[in-house]
Amino acid sequence: MIVIIIIVLMMCCQSAFAGKLTGRIIKEDGKSLAKSKIVIEGKETTTNDFGGYQVELSDGERELKVTIDNVNYTSEKVLIYSPKTEQNWRIDSKSKKLIKIR
Repeated sequence: MIVIIIIVLMMCCQSAFAGKLTGRIIKEDGKSLAKSKIVIEGKETTTNDFGGYQVELSDGERELKVTIDNVNYTSEKVLIYSPKTEQNWRIDSKSKKLIKIR
């Protein structure tokens, strides 16, 4: 019985510290990264027609590891917090970085 209570408490705590990272990704030419498979911190998703994405990540400030079309990028630092953080990005293929769009 104690083990079940501990497991339930751990599950509740994990979900309380997870937020959704949402936003839009555009290419260098300003066009949306539409209908593309991306992997953010090991979590796979597909962008919509407008380059929109959504992925659940744990709260905290960090640079993200993102794979787009089998190319690895890192992001500028972003603060992810519950319940939802919105961040739009522009791809910089020279530096292999995702640049924040304000």
